[in-house]
Amino acid sequence: MEAFAPGFADELRGLGYTPVAAAFQLQLMAHASRWLREAGLGSDALTGDVVERFVAERRAAGYTNYVTARAMAPLLGYLRALGVAPAALRAQPATPAERLAERFGEYLTIERAAVPNPRLPCW
Repeated sequence: MEAFAPGFADELRGLGYTPVAAAFQLQLMAHASRWLREAGLGSDALTGDVVERFVAERRAAGYTNYVTARAMAPLLGYLRALGVAPAALRAQPATPAERLAERFGEYLTIERAAVPNPRLPCW
């Protein structure tokens, strides 16, 4: 993923990341890149399950920051926009509360023309 680092850095600056926060995201990208290479995988393998494996191994190795799939969201969003990582699978709501939240998100998008923020865990 090294080839995508300059564009990702530009994307982070455009999203308003501070230089320090952007540096942490780029370090996470470098770690994920090494991990994928060692596993014999490419960025096209960054499915939800693979990301969960990566962050689990990161936690097991003693890392305490950027150890959840949510921490990978900026990188995954960037790679997905480029078409080099698979699109996220949309989980079907399992509970009435999840169905309500999904319908409310659809209402906001359709009726109120709201746009989801890819950096926030919302609809």
